[in-house]
Amino acid sequence: MNYFLVSIILCLNTITFAQLPSIASVKALNNYVQFTNESIHGMMIAHRIFENINQEVNRSVDSPSEQINFYGNKDLPKNIFLDSEKWFYQISPYQWFKVTKTESRFLKREEAKVLNISADKIKKIIDRINKLRFQLDEFIKNKDLQDSKNQTEIFRQMEIVAELYENFYLEKEQLRKNLNKIYQKNYYSKSTNKSLGVPVLTEIHNNILPILKSLRYDVSGNLPEYIQKLESNIKKLNGIVNVNARYKTAKAASKKFLIELKKYQNSNQFDPKYKLYGKAYYYHNVELVASFNNYSGRMIKSLNDLIKLESDYSLFLLEEPHILKVVYPEKVIQKPDNHIITNDAPTIINDRNVVVRQQNIVVDKTEFTLQFLDHKEQDGDIISINLNGKWIIENQVLKNRPLQVKIKIDPQLENYMILHAENLGTIPPNTCAITYYYNGRRKQVVLNSNLNESEMIQIKYEEPKKKK
Repeated sequence: MNYFLVSIILCLNTITFAQLPSIASVKALNNYVQFTNESIHGMMIAHRIFENINQEVNRSVDSPSEQINFYGNKDLPKNIFLDSEKWFYQISPYQWFKVTKTESRFLKREEAKVLNISADKIKKIIDRINKLRFQLDEFIKNKDLQDSKNQTEIFRQMEIVAELYENFYLEKEQLRKNLNKIYQKNYYSKSTNKSLGVPVLTEIHNNILPILKSLRYDVSGNLPEYIQKLESNIKKLNGIVNVNARYKTAKAASKKFLIELKKYQNSNQFDPKYKLYGKAYYYHNVELVASFNNYSGRMIKSLNDLIKLESDYSLFLLEEPHILKVVYPEKVIQKPDNHIITNDAPTIINDRNVVVRQQNIVVDKTEFTLQFLDHKEQDGDIISINLNGKWIIENQVLKNRPLQVKIKIDPQLENYMILHAENLGTIPPNTCAITYYYNGRRKQVVLNSNLNESEMIQIKYEEPKKKK
């Protein structure tokens, strides 16, 4: 009898021990989320400093501008992300980084390696951001900004900062994909949904991500579809009874997000202080991210708290970083042609990085025909083509016989076209030959894309050459 009881106890202990590594592994995954989310909060604080620096430089040169934020470096800790005096965090990003690295031992070696690459890149970015906020501040205090060389240098450095913010966003996206992949493969089956509202709120989170991405790159073609999905999600929320205060906070933030999104869609009115930045920038940074992130609307914080209550095997959700845009005074911008309007091309489309590998397509007409065909050997490549933010071809199988599409471009815009691979065919990568005519001569370019990158090429208009 005693032997039987001892056997049961040993068996129970074995089960408990077997479960602990899995719980520790999910906690290790969530450490990466916590580190990144707190880094996003620090990036937001630094963001206001950089906006102030930008406005101060513009005022010093020749452009009237309004102050958007009312604190500077002197009002903040030496290192926003370390925050030893605990002005902003209970656990700072640097502390989370140490925990993340230490507890990555609970993950498989290959999993930890992939995630630590992203964590290291994010750490390097926030280190440099903190350094640059002082470097730029010192520059404008000690340099003559009437000197054109100093003007060029300060804006060069500001563009570096803007690129760091973009790289942070892209690295956050890569981390999100890797975390979800690892979690779905190894731990998702152990998670339990105790709250009816959590799956709906998680669906709202997933539907909001492409919305914020659209505003980040000021491409809003699918906005009506996104709004319809959110409206459907919120109808589901209204039918769920949940007295948890965190649920109510997340629900209220979701509704506020939808209200502000509709304002963005239906009105051109927004805070005049952000006129130079544009409507998409204002709504993304000031209204929508504020509803989504922890520091204002608290949607993600409340939802992550609910997820934590739900199961030790649940993965937390990531917040969204701000866009940083450099605004130039007229005196600094040397426009080659005043009628040219920049048509901002995306750096990411449908969760893939956009790359530029070759020269432009040059045309002598604003309306013309492009021919799309499989390059060299027909191997089942399926493509979609995006022209200036609109899909002109979707899920089309490439063949040796060309597919002809009539194109119309605006000569006052910097027009772009992106090849998006829907598959790799039997011979990777996905290759598309594009033929067209310039000055009566047939021309051809070949674009290559895979499941990680989409290739972009610019289309430039030139006046037809006059016949002698």
